[in-house]
Amino acid sequence: MANKYILTLISIFTIILLLYSGFVSTASQQKVPRSSADVDVYPDKPWFIHSADDQNAIKILYPLSSVPAIVEKEGTFTINFESEEFEDIYVYISTAYEPIVDEIDLEVESIWKVDSTWHAVVSIPPYTPEELYNLTLVIQNEGSFYFCSRPRAVSVINNFYDNFSFIHITDFHIGDPRGLLENIRETIGWKSTKKCIEEINLIHPDFVIISGDLVFGQLYPFEYSREYKKCFKILQGFDVPTFLCPGNHDGYNRFKEDGFEFWKEYFGPLNYSFDYGNYHFLAVNSFDWSARSRIAVSFIPLNWGGCVRDEQLQWIEDDLASSDANLTFMFLHHNPLWDTKTESLLRWGYYNRNGLLSAIENYGVDVVMAGHVHYDDVTIEKNTLYLTTTTASSLLGSNDAYWGYRLIEIENGQVASYNYKEPKYSIPSYKLSFTFENPYRAVVKNDLEKDMYVTLKFLVPKEIYSPSSGEIILQRENSFMKEVYVQANIEKESEKIVSLSHAH
Repeated sequence: MANKYILTLISIFTIILLLYSGFVSTASQQKVPRSSADVDVYPDKPWFIHSADDQNAIKILYPLSSVPAIVEKEGTFTINFESEEFEDIYVYISTAYEPIVDEIDLEVESIWKVDSTWHAVVSIPPYTPEELYNLTLVIQNEGSFYFCSRPRAVSVINNFYDNFSFIHITDFHIGDPRGLLENIRETIGWKSTKKCIEEINLIHPDFVIISGDLVFGQLYPFEYSREYKKCFKILQGFDVPTFLCPGNHDGYNRFKEDGFEFWKEYFGPLNYSFDYGNYHFLAVNSFDWSARSRIAVSFIPLNWGGCVRDEQLQWIEDDLASSDANLTFMFLHHNPLWDTKTESLLRWGYYNRNGLLSAIENYGVDVVMAGHVHYDDVTIEKNTLYLTTTTASSLLGSNDAYWGYRLIEIENGQVASYNYKEPKYSIPSYKLSFTFENPYRAVVKNDLEKDMYVTLKFLVPKEIYSPSSGEIILQRENSFMKEVYVQANIEKESEKIVSLSHAH
């Protein structure tokens, strides 16, 4: 009874400190102006403009939460943005959606303008904690300051290594009623999608690839305006960087709504590439039909198959030709191994499919990741590994499919693992969970047939701690509280307590 009383007092004390710490942050020296309307928790807009008038509005084009910059400490990245002329510029990053907020000023090393787009090279200070950050850009003009923020746009890491992991997930289908046929309770409120995000955060890979069909867009008039807004908000739940490409459901043209216009507003470019150290990734739009060819009449689209038009195919070839990466990855919605002629009322096949396959072969793309069919598949064709991953929350595409996501691990510069179970299966969701019994003690349950490393975040009073298992990989603090990140191995089909105790 006495122990229970003491535990209750500790919990009450922790809550009081949490409430107080909301007003305290570990901000760096206030060198640059701060906005009074900075990025809030789970925003429903892709950017936040805090300008007094439209003449001085700013729009950050890169980096974004869907195309973030991953940068080493003391490294640099380039911000692309649109703005009127200005007298001065300031940049800072702030910890994304964490109870303890670090604010770090970035040095602007150079800036120039090409046509209507500004380009600013900024550097990351060496003392920056390894975290995911919101990005805020401030311009000064005639004595006034104007702000624009992008959430989850910058990921700071210690170093790029040849050992890293990422998760491939696809076919969220926010707005899709078909998941009701699989599980009514978990489809309502998009619980299944949110559960995948919760589990992926627990696994805590270096980043996440999402290959299309994030929304549904095929049910009722003007649904894109609702679904994109909701999807953007849900995606803010990831605490690791996320890279997106579109699918067919994201781009239907119906009821005077073009899905790809919403994509550009909320997520940015339809195709792009990025590097993770010496590893190159291409995001391809495989529903690259003209607006007329993406028309859907009522809830029936003219076609929902693959297309990579000539201009994008040329971009793919040019991008691949200019890369000398150790490994090259491509992600898109429609697997180019399979024609999609049956997915068109007009019997159109996968446009430029053979050209895309030739580019993949000629330039030695190592891994191609796709979705669309809602089941798992692994095919090796001409030295390229083609991975198709099941849906996270929609109707299943085959009898052996289930909701899930795929963990891909790179070891010593080579693809080491991509199957949860042989010969093709991804990780099923709802097999990994955790519960905090109190601020110092968490119970992790692993029902998978595989050991899993997980990362837990403890929010506790500012003291020195040691974990009961695993190791502390990061600590951040303010005047009263500390956030302690613990990584622990959870054996297969087991339950483990991970707790913090005061170090002696």
